[in-house]
Amino acid sequence: MLLLSPAQPHPEAARHLTAVTAGLHSGGAEVSRIEPNEWGEWAGRMGTEFTARCRSLWSTVARTRRLGTVESIVVGRVDLVPAGIVAARITGARRVPVLFHGTDMWTMRPHLRFLLRRDPLLYPVTTSSFGAGALSTVRMGAILPPGLDHHWRETLLAEAARRRPLPPIPTVLSVFPLDEWDVKGLPALLEAVKTASRTLGPVRLVIAGPGPAPGALHAHVAAREHTELHEDPGDEALARLYATADLFALCTRTRTTAPASGEAHGTALIEAQLAGCAVIGPAQGGSRDAYQRGMTGWTPADESAPALAHILQDLLADRARLARAGRQASEWARAITDPGDHTRAVFAALLGREPDVSPVDGAPAQSIT
Repeated sequence: MLLLSPAQPHPEAARHLTAVTAGLHSGGAEVSRIEPNEWGEWAGRMGTEFTARCRSLWSTVARTRRLGTVESIVVGRVDLVPAGIVAARITGARRVPVLFHGTDMWTMRPHLRFLLRRDPLLYPVTTSSFGAGALSTVRMGAILPPGLDHHWRETLLAEAARRRPLPPIPTVLSVFPLDEWDVKGLPALLEAVKTASRTLGPVRLVIAGPGPAPGALHAHVAAREHTELHEDPGDEALARLYATADLFALCTRTRTTAPASGEAHGTALIEAQLAGCAVIGPAQGGSRDAYQRGMTGWTPADESAPALAHILQDLLADRARLARAGRQASEWARAITDPGDHTRAVFAALLGREPDVSPVDGAPAQSIT
């Protein structure tokens, strides 16, 4: 198989691509990886975007010729579809799945939408039923829920297994790339926590994720009591934050027009549940596939701060109930993130068949540069 991967994917897309590659290796597939030159790099050298795209496509074709026959070309980002089409013709690939990671289902350019609709080899692969529905007018595709790195999954489960006394102040956690704090719904979450604290007393809000955090976010945190910001926590520290929170909240706004935003699945929701933390998901989007509504997670009626505050007040008023929901969440998340099941799902979505061998831990993909 050949994976066409962007050189600098979004963190969520990078995790998805890593899990897909590991699943392919685990099932016995031989995977080569090409990172086509970014258009911006070529445009800086050649002067125009059109010339840059042609130059990058030619470079990808030259590297593809070395591979010989390939069963499948996996396109890791929709704007690499032209390279995927040419590579498929060169290598004789019979399938060209195109991975979608989030807002790309709404922001792809018209010519890419046309190619996806017309070329018989192409089909979208999305992470949730919501994503598949959003792309159904273009082409019926496959659903491949995100997988998790094996060691990260085990770290989260180990934190869930530790029994800790409840801290004196109920804690709400939210994790996301910190420069996306506005579209991730943090203003509404801050207001909802403030409203809930009027009824419940102090509520601690912890915000964490890859940084750097913008100055505006620092200002919001500094102005709020019982609010903490953790930039770039390591795996162990992040797992501990998940495991010691009463409740995890992801409040992403879903916008289908520019600037588009939304969650195709919400991997952080799965991570929180693995660590034993019940969750609140976004009001819209594909995240409802990532938890059991009313059992391991809850969904606000809409994206407003009052709707979110209503759920916070109800759940944080009974912390013992939340603890029970967290334990159930960890068991459910363990079951739905089984590495062997993910390997079989990868093969079904990308190759339309079972793995060649019994699933084992994957190895890194070969990179052709």
